[in-house]
Amino acid sequence: MKPEDLSSLGGLLACPSCHAGLGPADAGLKCTGCGSTFHVDAHGFVEFRADDSGDEVYDQDTTPEEYAETQLHSGQRLFDEYIFPLLGEERFTTVLDAGCGMGMGVSKLLDEGYEAFGIDLPNMARFWARAGKNPVRFFCADAARLPFREGFFDVVYCMGAFEHIGTRTGFFTLLDNYKEIRRACVNELLRVTRPGGRIIVACPNKRFPVDIQHPPADAESPPSIGLKIRTAVYDKTGVNFHPVWGKYHLASYPEVKQLFCEDGGARGFRPLPLSDYFGFSIFERTSLRPFLHLVRFYLNNLPPFLRGSFVNPYMLVEIRK
Repeated sequence: MKPEDLSSLGGLLACPSCHAGLGPADAGLKCTGCGSTFHVDAHGFVEFRADDSGDEVYDQDTTPEEYAETQLHSGQRLFDEYIFPLLGEERFTTVLDAGCGMGMGVSKLLDEGYEAFGIDLPNMARFWARAGKNPVRFFCADAARLPFREGFFDVVYCMGAFEHIGTRTGFFTLLDNYKEIRRACVNELLRVTRPGGRIIVACPNKRFPVDIQHPPADAESPPSIGLKIRTAVYDKTGVNFHPVWGKYHLASYPEVKQLFCEDGGARGFRPLPLSDYFGFSIFERTSLRPFLHLVRFYLNNLPPFLRGSFVNPYMLVEIRK
């Protein structure tokens, strides 16, 4: 891709450092304000790393080949049966998938005629190129430094990515300043959302002690007896019994409300229903299968007043700017 191919997006893109406009440069794009340049990488996608950035987040490689292949085709049921009907509750045109992975949702929205864009870390670019993704719809960027103009999007969603923000390697072990990084991410998500627009965030609920989506540790996790026990249980059952207080990578309803509403100034916070959200495939292929019907009934019938509490295993919320 050539920088001039991005000319049609002049009303969308902005410098992630100073938010000024961008113009074409020999190696990519150049900020008209601070002069930062952003290069088109070897795969044809713009990488929005600042010239003087020492942020190692851009060097994280969290997606192995087999997982990328799975992502390319997975999630269609979730999108068709839950996300798209949720988005369609109100009229919308522009959408950002922050942490889009292989971008299945972005591609489906584009097919439906919406102005959809996705961002993820540079390690995804090789997979996007292989899958034929459009470089004017997918960008290599950090969710805490978004390359878009203020108030452009009607809807921004961050599904299964928020819990990895502020981690050492993109997995689970948190950096000492993870709260500052998450606050910067929230500020950016709010900045690029139009007034009255919606932000949807999803991840396992930190206040609920069971997580079946993530293992107990990554390569950076400090060893401990408790971790050994949790790992042994996970290896046997596929269930991660995790701490519900203190420094842990998952997010809770109170933490997300604090970040977006009390700190960020968002005016609305709505815990969403879980009915039709899960496909329960993990129950079909693990020792958890005997609990499938019970769990399905529990999630589909959780009363609205309990959705934002510790009895909800998932943190799924719509924030209104």
